[in-house]
Amino acid sequence: MLYPEEVIEEVRLRNDIVDVISSYIKLERKGKTYFGLCPFHSEKTPSFSVEPVKQFFYCFGCNKGGSVIQFIMDIENLEFPDALRFLADRAGITLPEPEEPKERENARQRKKILELNRQAARYFFSLLAGSSGLRALEYLKKRGLSDRIIRRFGLGLSPGGWSELTDYFINNGVSPELLIASGLSIKSAKGNLVDRFRNRIMFPIFDIRGDIIGFGGRVIDNSQPKYMNSPDTPVYNKSRELYGLNFARRSKSSKLLIVEGYMDVISLHQAGIDFAVASLGTSLTQMQAWILKKYADQVIISYDADAAGQAATLRGLEILEKAGCQPKVLIMPENMDPDDYVRKNGPEKFKKLIEGALSLLDYKIRVQKEVHSSDTIEDKLKLLNNIADILATHENSIERELYAKNYAEQYGISLESLRSEILKRMRRKQMSQQRRITPGSYVSHLPQIDNRYGELEYMLLVLLCNENRLYQVVSSKYGLESFKDRGARKAAERLYERLEKNKSCILAELLNDLDTSISSYLTQLAATKCNAEDNERAIKDVLTKLEILHLEDLQKETIEKIKNERDGIKRQELGLEFRKRAERIIELKEKT
Repeated sequence: MLYPEEVIEEVRLRNDIVDVISSYIKLERKGKTYFGLCPFHSEKTPSFSVEPVKQFFYCFGCNKGGSVIQFIMDIENLEFPDALRFLADRAGITLPEPEEPKERENARQRKKILELNRQAARYFFSLLAGSSGLRALEYLKKRGLSDRIIRRFGLGLSPGGWSELTDYFINNGVSPELLIASGLSIKSAKGNLVDRFRNRIMFPIFDIRGDIIGFGGRVIDNSQPKYMNSPDTPVYNKSRELYGLNFARRSKSSKLLIVEGYMDVISLHQAGIDFAVASLGTSLTQMQAWILKKYADQVIISYDADAAGQAATLRGLEILEKAGCQPKVLIMPENMDPDDYVRKNGPEKFKKLIEGALSLLDYKIRVQKEVHSSDTIEDKLKLLNNIADILATHENSIERELYAKNYAEQYGISLESLRSEILKRMRRKQMSQQRRITPGSYVSHLPQIDNRYGELEYMLLVLLCNENRLYQVVSSKYGLESFKDRGARKAAERLYERLEKNKSCILAELLNDLDTSISSYLTQLAATKCNAEDNERAIKDVLTKLEILHLEDLQKETIEKIKNERDGIKRQELGLEFRKRAERIIELKEKT
């Protein structure tokens, strides 16, 4: 256990699962349960459920389930300690030092790296402001950056020597191991410790709390590589972070704009367009899309117009749509980037470009029109078939109809023929989806269970979580030694221990102690088979069925003993046992 149980439980209790999940997906209440489209697999009909009373989620399509902590682990791709810290920060809880020595050391290392990054940023800033930074400062001024914006984003200059920063830190008692872990230093081919960033304009990367978690460095001349970024470290993961989000999230704008580079973000912020962010040297990830959705519903992409940029834009649009955003595309004229355009034409004209951003549907069709001209019948046929494909995947039926009517008129075909092609593709996709996504098909999320005892033993645990007062009855009739399924026994150990010590434990609490697969299976049973109005009766029924199974196993063993027993008296004794047991089995079956 990394943290005391009471700390984990406080974090869970202070983060209502409906509130947390609602910041990622749209939930709709139906009775006592909330439903939405599952963020963990593609689906058209909501099968993802959230139980506010029991404080767990479960997807009937992919079988994922668990408490609010498991949800954050899955959606943010975090380990348990990081998910707990994430939720603790959200609730304003200060976590104590972890109990496990290894995790305690990891926490200390993260603090040290953040402090190193802070000191490095100050060092870089001082170099930019000094005599050695004249050339770099001149470059930034030519790019139109003011002193104020340079200070705001903490821009700096890394030294030109091989190991000036490294030597500075080592002389101040920093270990080589920590410098390597931070990403600020690397080992040369000769084994010496040298600076990662040398003679580059430095862009500190902030997380949303304002901590410096990494750096980007740009050359001043034409040497390669043009940009160099920090590697993933204990405090920095480029697939999770967005450059400039620490500022953009405070914007009064209801939208966010994704651009490609550091300079684009900084120039736009200087021009008053303070809702610009950039992904950090990678294509937009699903994790980044979820984070963007927390701060804005409408997200606009402005990537390069070349083939690679178009492909990245299409991928980004689909990732954003899956996250529940309203994605749009900003088309830059004359292949200019946002930095060039806003400096040349000013912020007002750039804002007009933003107002004219294309919807997902318009952009997809625009790309197809660029690929397929309508000069020949063959090209027109390919274009219209591709448009039919695009419209078939679009959810809004009114928009679909308007677009179909527009393109039917534009290309001189009947609306009925285009509608027919769209419907044909919609049916094909629905059939394909039904084959791919059926309840129980995502078995990888579930544990291997004992074919005979497993489900009943797990059900017993869920029901006991619902009705703690029956613990003494259950444990006396079905102690830990009775469990046949390995996973169920591990879960029972945790539950029985909690009930002995605390006298109470709900399912959401228990889930935090278990493997993801077992958590998912328990929540599946809770959502589908353990909704009895009378938990006491349901527990008695499960205990009866488990007793029947146990007696039937003993009967099989007795039959084998009778077959192999030569002593007549012992055979009679075994036969008497068999008859008594058979009577008991009949009696129990009459009760179920």
